[in-house]
Amino acid sequence: MTSGGSDGLWPAAVAVKENGGYRVNGRKAFCSQAPIANVLSTFATYDDPVDGPVVLVIGVPTSSPGVQIVETWDTLGMRGTASHDVQLDDVYVGEGQVVTRQSWGRLGPVLRGAVLHAGVTMGSVYYGIAAGARDEAIRVVTQRQNGGGEPIANDPAIARLVGLMEYKLNTAWWALMGSLNELADDYQYPIDDQVVSRGLLAKRCVVTEATEVVDLAMEAVGGSAYYKRSPLERAYRDVRGGKFHPLPPEKTLQFAGRLALGLPVDQIW
Repeated sequence: MTSGGSDGLWPAAVAVKENGGYRVNGRKAFCSQAPIANVLSTFATYDDPVDGPVVLVIGVPTSSPGVQIVETWDTLGMRGTASHDVQLDDVYVGEGQVVTRQSWGRLGPVLRGAVLHAGVTMGSVYYGIAAGARDEAIRVVTQRQNGGGEPIANDPAIARLVGLMEYKLNTAWWALMGSLNELADDYQYPIDDQVVSRGLLAKRCVVTEATEVVDLAMEAVGGSAYYKRSPLERAYRDVRGGKFHPLPPEKTLQFAGRLALGLPVDQIW
């Protein structure tokens, strides 16, 4: 499991040097898969005597003394991720558990790699939610008749809603696959700001369009989509998580805009 996205710039834990390693204290939020994970991949702030505050990227076995899962995951959607808090109390972290150091408060190489690779991967999940919602809407409207016995699929308003879903799904798919196709097949591509920006823009397209597709599916189906027994109810809740994964849609536009203007982007989060 990993801690939440912003934790990489401003870690919610402090590391103090001790006996060839560190003692780490802090509380980590949004640790997905917390009940079953064996290792927490996370960050801690260390006040280096020479360099000042730096970010340590660390791996902490969940069996380590002082690691406690705090069940806080009571959410609108994404309930299956079990992204509880993790409390770290005087947890010892050896030098061998420190993957690297990064500048405090700035987007470093570890987070660049994370937002690129995790971003498009998570985007594909939300695309799947939207595609499932579209399929459910089509299943319902093709089996339903209006009060006069006419199939509601013949209603021009319904056809337009379905067409708009198709447009948005295809646009999202092209963005997702296009960003991946620009990466070298041998994985020897640089994880620089330009590459990261393209991945973030693709993710933004997917998660914003996916949210709208689910809303359109519910509109096409009508009031029955409001029941908890409808698959669309869960889709409505879960798809909204897409906008919270870093970088959020508006921050993505800031990142891309500043990059195009030749301005620094390592503090956009």
